[in-house]
Amino acid sequence: MPIIFWAIAHWGFYYYVKTKLDEAVLQAAPQADIRYSELETSLSGKITVRGIHIVPVGTDQGISIQSVHVQGPDALSYLMRHIPQLGDSGPPDKINVVVKGVEVDISGNRAGKLDRFSESAGYRKVDGKPRDICEVGSGASFTQLQELGFDRLQGEMKMGYQYFPGSRKLYMDFDMDVKGMQQLSLSMTLDNVPALDPQKMLGVLLSNLKLEYVYSSRFGQKVVEYCAQKRGVTPDDFKLLMADDTLRQLEKNGLVLGFGLKHALKSFLNNWGTLLVELSPPRPVGFFELAQLPRDQVAEKLGLQLAVNDALVTDLSFRILEGMSLIRRNNAADRKTRKLPPKVEYVWEYRKVPVGQLSAYLDHLVVIRDRDGVVHKGILSEVSNGRISILKRISGGKFTAHLVRSNVVSAQARVRVKVEQPKSAPPQTVPEKADAGNAQAAAEQGQQAGG
Repeated sequence: MPIIFWAIAHWGFYYYVKTKLDEAVLQAAPQADIRYSELETSLSGKITVRGIHIVPVGTDQGISIQSVHVQGPDALSYLMRHIPQLGDSGPPDKINVVVKGVEVDISGNRAGKLDRFSESAGYRKVDGKPRDICEVGSGASFTQLQELGFDRLQGEMKMGYQYFPGSRKLYMDFDMDVKGMQQLSLSMTLDNVPALDPQKMLGVLLSNLKLEYVYSSRFGQKVVEYCAQKRGVTPDDFKLLMADDTLRQLEKNGLVLGFGLKHALKSFLNNWGTLLVELSPPRPVGFFELAQLPRDQVAEKLGLQLAVNDALVTDLSFRILEGMSLIRRNNAADRKTRKLPPKVEYVWEYRKVPVGQLSAYLDHLVVIRDRDGVVHKGILSEVSNGRISILKRISGGKFTAHLVRSNVVSAQARVRVKVEQPKSAPPQTVPEKADAGNAQAAAEQGQQAGG
């Protein structure tokens, strides 16, 4: 009898999954022809689909996928979630998906065909311009990748989540690997998640986020040599141009990097490799709260930690330029006569604060000196009951130092300070190149003064 029950349950789960899969294939038919060669299921909740081919309508070539593996709850629990009368509705508390052997053939004239199809479908252009791997913020066309020595694009991907209703925690992760080019790994922890329902996510808090991006040094060098030849410059000169273009784009949007972030950017563009970004706030922060913060406070409130090729970036200073003109004209007369509103500039500086008022600077970077002459630097996480707690970051981790309030002799807090413009300064006019130069000089001075 148990064997018969097992056989019926297994067949039922297989039939249910196949029905849903075929429905998805049918719904996709107006956009793409999707076929698969094999479906396999188990009562443990594992689903495997092999030999998948996806060909968009309008082209004779597409994507082939060796296999897709989905691991969820056991078959009975999964079925019950889709029958509200028998169990809980909605998505399961745990799902993992692994996609293996993704491949796109771009050999011969296929690269050009894919570019033409992508452009006609509206996928190829960025800001109205064709994709160009030599432009900052753009991507690569299939033809460019072919010219870089690729005849096939291959990759793998996995993603998943796990939800714990008791503690209301949600863990998510995503990994992608494009062979010979780049890898991306992202993990996130959310607190105060009431349910796996987008309509109930208003009070969700971010507890931790870690992103690791690996750009193949070998591929990066190929790109530099390729683009340098296209522009008629040396590879080293192209790296400098790329760094300048990136900084220019950032400053155009009002963000001026300090020395540490500039050095990190240039180091990454020069050597490629691994970029690690981690957000680990002293206390979980809500997304609504985050959206209301001034942009230059986001890094500190989220406990940003950045590393390039395992080298921790200790100087994360930057400035925000406000009141910048968003409209730039090419008319020479307008450039001479049109006046712009004065720029409001800010820097982050360490200012001395009374020890008794430290509680007003929670989540700020602080420098505290005790009676023994020891200097403690980190994020102020708690001030209560005669104790001061500082979250210190070190390479590879963090720890909390607890100080006795009566043993502290001085304190400084890193605060946002408005840069006063000289009253005698002449009014600003277009063009803005001179302004950008002054802003850059001020940025370096602010960096030396405030760190």
